[in-house]
Amino acid sequence: MAACTDKKAANQMLEHDSHVVATKIDSAIDMEDMIMLTKRDEQYANILVDTVKIKTIAEYTTLPGTTRFDERKITVVTSRIRGRLDKLFVRNPQQWVATGQPLYAIYSEELLSYENELLNALQQQAQFSSMKQVVDQMVEGAKKKLLLWGLTSEQISVLQKSRETSPLVTFYSPVSGTLVELSASEGQYVETGTPLFRLADLSQLWIEARIYTSELRWLHEKPSITAEFDAYPGESFTVVPVFDNPTVEADQKISLVRFMLTNRSHQLKPGMMVYVNIKRNEKKTVVIPKSAILVGNMITAWVKTGDGMYESRIIQLGVQNKKEVEVISGLKEGELIVTSGAYLLNSALVLKKGAGMEGMKM
Repeated sequence: MAACTDKKAANQMLEHDSHVVATKIDSAIDMEDMIMLTKRDEQYANILVDTVKIKTIAEYTTLPGTTRFDERKITVVTSRIRGRLDKLFVRNPQQWVATGQPLYAIYSEELLSYENELLNALQQQAQFSSMKQVVDQMVEGAKKKLLLWGLTSEQISVLQKSRETSPLVTFYSPVSGTLVELSASEGQYVETGTPLFRLADLSQLWIEARIYTSELRWLHEKPSITAEFDAYPGESFTVVPVFDNPTVEADQKISLVRFMLTNRSHQLKPGMMVYVNIKRNEKKTVVIPKSAILVGNMITAWVKTGDGMYESRIIQLGVQNKKEVEVISGLKEGELIVTSGAYLLNSALVLKKGAGMEGMKM
């Protein structure tokens, strides 16, 4: 019976010793990745820490681009009739033109004949009251013809009242916009349909940029897209993708993309340099500053575990942008992460492990 008791006590003693040894081994392993610094050492190493936080992070891609005219917002004003351009009322590039503003005056024998046709019909209307219905139709037909040739209802009313034709007929702008191209000059003879003015509505602009074809999928994931201009620092403009080129540039894996930008105040001009920021993969997760990351054989970061105590951790990264990165594993919210001086801590750890190896050899 005493022998059994002694054997049991011996086993308990052996288990206790094994546990103590295992604990010491684990502690030694933990201590291998730790560094202890004095307050003075921390100051010399310029150690700075930040708190591991849970916050919203997203990936950003920046595309350089250039603003262009929205081709859907350009109106080409052509000559409504054959004749000689006697007067151009709009001739300065980038001049703003309002709807109904005089554009040009033209001398046209053809247009004079149509005006005289209306005056003749009006004269017959007064003379042949018995044929009122027929003559009224002739008057209405002459009016419609003048309307088709570009005269306004007001101009036709003036002609009816004055009963006098004018050698020059003024034509007015059908739209509002900025003059971006003048294709004619005073004294020039033009045909019906000759381009005269090119007016652009700058309330909307296109941004043209180039993107790798492998990144085109981001545009179909409904990301948040904004534009920034050097001319307007701190101001952000919302843009919408409207086109991606179905063909790829020769010998390259780059595609042209186009974004639409609202420009109600007309502060932006075509030809300006712009940066398009595509924000994607937005999520709320564990986030640390990028300055805390050390990249080597493994990705690591230093954690302050106590006064003067620092531990090297292996971490796994996820979404990242220019300033911050998501940590999938290795860190917890609230821990103190080293953001400055991490490379010095790493060097100290390498020296410490090197000294330990030398001690083992001896």
